[in-house]
Amino acid sequence: MEKIQNLPGSGEVVFYGKTAGLFPLFEFHPLLFPGEMIGEPQTVFLAERSGPAGRKLLNECIERKVPFIIIGKGWGQRIPTDLAAKAARYGVRLVGPDSEGVFTPFFGGHPDGNTALMSEGGAVLSHVAAEARRRAVPFRYAFSLGENSDYSPFEAAKTILEVDDEVDFFVFIVDLIKKGRELLDFAAAASRLGKKTAILQVMSYRGRDRVEDAALKQYGITSFSEPFQVIDGAAAFYSLRGKKADSVVLSGGTAEMKRMLAREAEISGLRTAEQDDGSCIVVHALSAPLESSYFDRKIRSVTKKGHPFIAALAGGANDMERRAASKGITFIPGIRRCMEALELALQRKHGEEKEGFIGPYSAPCPIHPRPTEYDVKILLGSFGIPIAKERLCRSLSEASEAAESIGFPVALKVMSPSIRHKDEARVVALNLQDREELRNAYGRTLEKARLANPKARIRGVLVQEMIRSGTEWRLQFRRDERFGPVVEMGISGVYTEILPEGVIRVAPFSRKALSGSLPSAKRWPWR
Repeated sequence: MEKIQNLPGSGEVVFYGKTAGLFPLFEFHPLLFPGEMIGEPQTVFLAERSGPAGRKLLNECIERKVPFIIIGKGWGQRIPTDLAAKAARYGVRLVGPDSEGVFTPFFGGHPDGNTALMSEGGAVLSHVAAEARRRAVPFRYAFSLGENSDYSPFEAAKTILEVDDEVDFFVFIVDLIKKGRELLDFAAAASRLGKKTAILQVMSYRGRDRVEDAALKQYGITSFSEPFQVIDGAAAFYSLRGKKADSVVLSGGTAEMKRMLAREAEISGLRTAEQDDGSCIVVHALSAPLESSYFDRKIRSVTKKGHPFIAALAGGANDMERRAASKGITFIPGIRRCMEALELALQRKHGEEKEGFIGPYSAPCPIHPRPTEYDVKILLGSFGIPIAKERLCRSLSEASEAAESIGFPVALKVMSPSIRHKDEARVVALNLQDREELRNAYGRTLEKARLANPKARIRGVLVQEMIRSGTEWRLQFRRDERFGPVVEMGISGVYTEILPEGVIRVAPFSRKALSGSLPSAKRWPWR
């Protein structure tokens, strides 16, 4: 594999300074020690705290135009403004402060691993890295970038996705999802290459967020709630070693153990096979004693064939885990945890299409900047969507003529961008049978509109055909501050208060995707 020049830690690396312990990732995996600047490094780990000495070393690295400078603990929340500005002018990327370290296949990462771990902070990543090392689960990449770095986890992940096909599993550890659209775009690109994306959020975004839940599900992004799930997922992907498997072969020392495996596989929705035909992963339920000759023969047999293999530790004792790791066995503590991790690794479909962002829509928008129901229907009609017969009228005579043309019975609705909830303002009149009812309703609805909002700018009265049959559904369009344009579909009318939650999709999406998501809406199909 060729070195990646625009990725930190993929070229010559130097620890510059005299202070050890500023990068916790290296405490359990020592790689370099603080020293002098040597040669022309691609990445410098600044082994010095903030202060006169630290600022001097940082300024020197910037003036030498080191492509990447990794800044660890002891620098507060932000780099001094003058040095940050100077780095930007010189084209130097500052990673940190509060970076806990960086691993790549060229520097500390495991060249046989297939997981890339990207983190904004560091404490959770350090915990995950230490536990993964104890369990002999390798990471190919591990990036702790700091919360205020000018180099984002998504930028690093995109670079890896473009140049390193060995990575099958991308995990982001963030305080919370701030750039939702960037995450979705990356997941869509990764999915097209048969890669899996997962995220672990340290904090919650205003409690439960329905848009976030729907967006992650729509783009196939797995949301973790515990750090151990990151390691379990990495172990499952590592056990596959890049091979494609669509089912599991269950193996265990006793009939009871096999039944437990089969039950958990069924719960996780995994397809099982009696024999390994080359498209399976062998799952062995492992319990003490680990030294049994049967297990050793099983390991040798599977290893000789080169088939994917993983052990589910039924006992979960620390002694058993140490022995399994010493034998080079990829394992996951607990049968259910093992099956859940395999579900994550096996559910990938190479080339599966996800709706990524396709760029801004450049055609002029025909809708009024402060739209009413009538304006929105003009927009829908421009896309060929059928709408009811209707006409916007600005006088009683226009309304009477429109009703005669459309045909009684009709409905009247006052159109004003200042009156959003027409039913509450009582500016709607339904089932008008003739000119007399129309005349009475016309004056009455306008008077109620003035009472509801004396300053409302009324654009007219909409005369609309009265539709009696069918079920009323709603489409709500809004722009989410993190995920961009979203559409919510659900039942409407009097049932909105009873069933307020609809189906949410992040735009853009295809007609096929829409058809597939509608049946999950409550009260679909209507009976």
